[in-house]
Order: sequence, then structure tokens, then C-alpha cells
Amino acid sequence: MQKRQLLQEVLEEFGYRVIFAGEPDGLDCDALEAIQADAWLLELADESDLADWLLEHSPVPVLLGAGEIPHHESEDYPRWKRRLAAKLLPLLGPPPERQSQEAVGVPAPPELPPARCVWLLAASLGGPAAVKRFLDRLPADLPVAFVYAQHIDAGFETQLPTILGRQNAWRVLNCVSGAHLHDGEVLVAPIRRSLGFAPEGQVRLSDTPWPGPYQPSIETLLDAVAGVFAPACGAIIFSGMGEDGVDACGRLRDKGIQVWTQDAESATCSVMPQAVADAGYSSRQGSPEMLADALRYWVAQEWPVAL
Repeated sequence: MQKRQLLQEVLEEFGYRVIFAGEPDGLDCDALEAIQADAWLLELADESDLADWLLEHSPVPVLLGAGEIPHHESEDYPRWKRRLAAKLLPLLGPPPERQSQEAVGVPAPPELPPARCVWLLAASLGGPAAVKRFLDRLPADLPVAFVYAQHIDAGFETQLPTILGRQNAWRVLNCVSGAHLHDGEVLVAPIRRSLGFAPEGQVRLSDTPWPGPYQPSIETLLDAVAGVFAPACGAIIFSGMGEDGVDACGRLRDKGIQVWTQDAESATCSVMPQAVADAGYSSRQGSPEMLADALRYWVAQEWPVAL
């Protein structure tokens, strides 16, 4: 109850209008469907029929969990507010009852500088669980952005941001043409449309299908990321079937760009990362947590000039 009240106060301070803040007890799916909202911010138990229903049927974004709320006098409290507002802004836009964004400590997205370092996260079977473990381990204030290429049915594309962003502060977003990547963001590659980047780093979407048998094409995205963001870029190949991207990993290694792979012991399916390793293109193997720790070190030690 107290946490819900605090969340409502903070959301209203941001300038958003809270139209419903109630106990889940006594609610059912029909009651939820009758509530007209622009987004849901849930604080429910992990095993919740209401949360499952919203994730499957809600026509608006669903965010699960705002994290532990620090004491309002602690130095972590302003950071928590900034993280929460940064998750809401890409989904809802500026509040209709707009207070100054400087008052809540979060600049509007167009004023954020483009990401200085971009890594591709590639996966297939077993990928969402592995990538979430990686992001959960990684602090979201790290000066890096990710492009996430996941072989998955197109019907699940819009659910990936909710799945991956739960219980961490990363801003996981579906693609918007013309947008820039910013530090702390994870851009989910589309399934039915192809994705590229302008020379200045803006997102380019095309109705032209992905080349080859895979959607999205990891091979294509590896070349696209390296072509625009090198040398401040890299790639991590997580759990998956097939060999999509192996040749492009070789091209990245020829340019001195890091390519890492999830190890067989931690992967649901090791075929895809193992194919890259067997080709001699992987310079580091490990669990998602080990790879997250390695990336923190790489950012701090290997790419300090731009950061």
C-alpha cells in the first residue's frame, strides 16, 4: 500500500495523471479491461494471473516493477526517479500536465546525446532468458547501448521490451525510424521490417524483408553495426540454433572488433555461439553474468577515450 502511494505521488510529480491505483485483490481480467489507460505499471507477485493477462492482452505498454524505492532523503532516491522517468518517457512521451523535466532530473529524449558505444546482442532459441540474465547483471548507467537481434515469432516482438526490462533499469525499446540510440537503451530489432543505421547513427527501417532465411538477419545487423559504430562496438552471440552471423563475426574480428559467445554450459542451445567459437572468431566465452562483468571491464579499460 505504501509503495503504491509513493509511486502515485512520483508519477503525478512527473506530470502524469494516475487514473487507477488499487489493490489487486478483488480485481479480475474483466475489470482490468474496462480501465482505459495509456500504460500499466504493475507491482504484483511474479505468479499473477492478472499480470499474465495484461502481458498477453493489453493494447498498451505494461511495465513490471519499479524496483525498490530508496528512502527519499538518500542519494539513491533521485537516481531511482531518473531511471523510472527514463523508462516512461519513450513509452508515453512528455506528460500532458508537463512539469519541467529538469525538475525531475530527466532531460527529454531528443536532448540526450547519441550512444557513444553500441554492441549487438544476438540470439535464437533460449535467447530471451540469457539476454535478460546479462542485462540484470549489468548496471543501466553504463555508457553503452545495445541492438538486440532475436530470432522469434513476430507476435512476440512487442513483448520483448517488457520481458527483458523487468526488474532492471535498462530502457528496452522497439524501433522508431529516425531515432538515435542513447546510453542505457536496448533496441529490439524488428521481425517483419529490416533495420539499418544512417551514417550519423539514426535508426533506418525498411519494409524490404530481411535477406536470407532468418528474421531478423544477425548477419546483416552485425555488418550494419560495425559499418556505422566501429571501432566503438562489439557483438555477443547468445544461446541459439543455426549459424546466422558466423561469417559476419569473421569480418568483425578482421577489423579488430570484439566478438564474444555464451558458453555451452550456460546456453539452452549452444549451436549458434559454438559455431562462432569453432570458426575461431570468439575472443571470450562465458555465462551471461561473466560476459556482463567482462563488458563492464571492457568499457572502463579498453574504450576509455570516447567515454
